Amino acid sequence: MKPFTFEELQKILELKADEIDTDILIFNATLSYVEKLLDYPLEDRNYNEIQTVEDCMVFTEHEHITEMINIIDMTTKLRVPNCVIDGRRILFIDPKLEDHVVFLNYNAGFLPETFPADLKEAIVKLFLFKKREFLHQTNNEDIQLSEIPQDVQNIIYIYRRKSL
Repeated sequence: MKPFTFEELQKILELKADEIDTDILIFNATLSYVEKLLDYPLEDRNYNEIQTVEDCMVFTEHEHITEMINIIDMTTKLRVPNCVIDGRRILFIDPKLEDHVVFLNYNAGFLPETFPADLKEAIVKLFLFKKREFLHQTNNEDIQLSEIPQDVQNIIYIYRRKSL
């Protein structure tokens, strides 16, 4: 499920009905561009990982965990019942898991209700920037708008740094 849909953008910006096809393409390109800059997908997805427990914890490869579906201790083949999720870090209560390999199955990403407002605002501004750039290119104007607005860059870099 996409955390920010074109329909929501359409309501925010009151986009014209005769430009919807172009706007959808620009919006999808904008989302892909943001995901490329962030180096992770925005929508909630399922992930599987194998990690080794050190100091009674592991670190997942993906942030914004929305649901921990299953943790299996690969040594005993038993489900791990108790843990604490703190961002990307998963803390295990049972010290017997130390040095064990665990299989993690979880969902991570943004849901519509957890999508950050500042990131949504940055995507809206970037969409408007890309649409303006598209219109300039369509009209064969020589104006170059290749530099993304600084406020949009700042917000995107904040979320990129959080995942490093």
